[in-house]
Amino acid sequence: MRIAIGRSSTTEIAATKEAWKVFSASLTQDTHEEVEFFGYSISGTPAQISLSVRDLMSVPRECVETLGLQLKRARTEADYYVGLESGFNVVDAQGPRRIAFLESWAYVSDGHRGHFGHGGGIVVPPGIADPVIDRGIDLSIVLDRFSSEQEISSEKGLWGILTRDILSVQHAFVVALIAAFAPFYNLRAFP
Repeated sequence: MRIAIGRSSTTEIAATKEAWKVFSASLTQDTHEEVEFFGYSISGTPAQISLSVRDLMSVPRECVETLGLQLKRARTEADYYVGLESGFNVVDAQGPRRIAFLESWAYVSDGHRGHFGHGGGIVVPPGIADPVIDRGIDLSIVLDRFSSEQEISSEKGLWGILTRDILSVQHAFVVALIAAFAPFYNLRAFP
């Protein structure tokens, strides 16, 4: 069994492996079948952080579609293709009550049909969200400034900063992946 992941980051690969352990017995008949996880760099992935649910959903879907074509050109395929994206879901973007949520999304396809999963969300403080949304400042720069001003740090990125290291982006991706794979491993609920 081959699982192709549209990012080569260790976080995305580790999240996919962790999620796979949760439901793989419900998905495969042969529990001893070797499963290989491959991360691929996909050209054309956006450099800017996603700022809407539309972007959070379209980026991983487009990643999976591009990955499928890339592997077909290389004369190889996978059993499942995985795309992941974390970013902001900005609600009431132009209004006085603007609020940004950090969210993580997954899209999984078997090459014929695909499904989304969402890994939950957490409110992003205006001190972090506003410079990213209003001025287009890279999130990593904003986080460096915010962390030094607040005397906090985290190896788990923004998820870690906001939850005092209880959650990480990997945790959020695991939940999103379990949800995205559900139609494949739970055929009774998703005929």
